[in-house]
Amino acid sequence: MKIILAGEDSILIYFGNKIDPSLPNIIANFANQLQNQLPEYILNLTPAYTSLLVNYNLNLINYGQFCEKVQHCFDTLVNNHIDNNDSTIIEIPVYYDFEVGFDLKKLLSEKNLNLATFVSIHSATQYLIYAIGFSPVFAFLGTVDKRIQMPRLPTPRIKIPAGSVGIADSQTAIYPTDSSGGWNIVGRTPIDLSLNNLDNINKFKTGDWVKFYAITRNEFIDKGGTI
Repeated sequence: MKIILAGEDSILIYFGNKIDPSLPNIIANFANQLQNQLPEYILNLTPAYTSLLVNYNLNLINYGQFCEKVQHCFDTLVNNHIDNNDSTIIEIPVYYDFEVGFDLKKLLSEKNLNLATFVSIHSATQYLIYAIGFSPVFAFLGTVDKRIQMPRLPTPRIKIPAGSVGIADSQTAIYPTDSSGGWNIVGRTPIDLSLNNLDNINKFKTGDWVKFYAITRNEFIDKGGTI
C-alpha cells in the first residue's frame, strides 16, 4: 500500500500499478475497514481500479495523524487475514436488438458475428465491478471477451438513453440516466438505475459481480422499458 497527498483534505491510496482482478475485493474490503474503524474522520471514499481516494475531516485530524491511522487499519487488515468472501452477483436483464443497440450492426459486421452469438458471448460472463464512475450507479465492468471488444466511438453521442448497455475496449457498463457518452451501445435494460430510487446508491460495489441475461422485446416492455 502506498499513500500520497491528493489535496488539502484528501489522500490517494495505491494498492498496485496495473489493473488486476484481485484488487477490487482488496480495495472494497479496505474501504469497509476504514469506514468501520475511522467513521468520525471519513467524509467520502472513492474506489478506482488500483486506488482508493479518501476525503477526511481536516478539522478533526491532520494529514500525518490520519495517514498513521490509515496505515494502522491496513496493518490490522493484513495481520487478521480478512478476506472479502461475501461478493454479490447482480443479475441485469437486457434487451439486445438493433432498435436499442445503436452500434450492434457495426460490431457484428466487424466481428463477423450474428446477433445470437454476440448475445451468448456478452451474457455468458460474470463481470467484476472494478470501479464506480461519474455516478454512484455507473459501474465499470470487466473483462469483455476479446471476440466482442470494440474501441470507444471517435465522436461521443450527445444523448444515450438511460439503461443502455455499452462496450468500450475490455469494459462494459450500463448508463443509469440519459447522458452523453462514447461507448458502443449494444442493448438496454428496463431496470431503473437512476438516483430517483435512493436504493440504487449502493446497488453496485467494487468487488461484486454483474451478470447480464437476455430478454425479449415484450419482456423488456412488460418490465417497464421504453423504446
